[in-house]
Amino acid sequence: MGYGLYADVELPHPPIPLVIFRIVEEACCAAWERLRTIPRVGFDLLYADEDVVTEKLYEVLFDEVFDKKIVDGFDRELFSVGTRESKLRNYDSKKLDKMPDLLVDMVDRPTNVKHTQDRLFVECKPVDADHPAGSCYCDKGIIRFVCGDYAWAMTSALMIGYVRNGYSITPKLTKALQERQKQIPTITFPCPCQLSKAGKNNEVVHVSEHSRIFPYPGTGQQAPPITLRHLWLRRD
Repeated sequence: MGYGLYADVELPHPPIPLVIFRIVEEACCAAWERLRTIPRVGFDLLYADEDVVTEKLYEVLFDEVFDKKIVDGFDRELFSVGTRESKLRNYDSKKLDKMPDLLVDMVDRPTNVKHTQDRLFVECKPVDADHPAGSCYCDKGIIRFVCGDYAWAMTSALMIGYVRNGYSITPKLTKALQERQKQIPTITFPCPCQLSKAGKNNEVVHVSEHSRIFPYPGTGQQAPPITLRHLWLRRD
């Protein structure tokens, strides 16, 4: 059982298995490789706006990688086609138009959940000299998982960084989080996932854990910590 029941729904939802994250991360890396190596008319990965990059990543991920036997497990047996910037409410329904960058839907999930919120949430942010890890990736990305805007019913989610200028999770993200302990309470600072490997276009996935600063409506129970996985993809 979770931390309480709200309208006959278990909160938080049962955890997403690690293998699901690993499949999605591998699929994102495969899609990224296609963006880097297959020319797209009018698209420049190095300089494109964040929204344009995310839209291209989404299309390649689900049009060219999903269910194409490119990544083992990234198929209709485990997933359905995800969405981009779908509108969802926040934890207390005071914000009705929150739009996470990507939602990956899974099949064969438990039934006693809020199906609209039972997703693998993915938020994407550029990280470079013009988009610091602190003011962009943390203050406009990670914070949304901490305050209950995104993935409030879940206990884990994925952050993706579009990286330039040689930026890396250590020390850039670690330092930014250390400077934001009040806004983003961090229990565990980013550390490498032992089952993840670095690739030619990606750093090894890192994992951090953060306290959340909101209660579940109807029960008053404090939301449990959220685990964030960080996949940083190289643009240059």
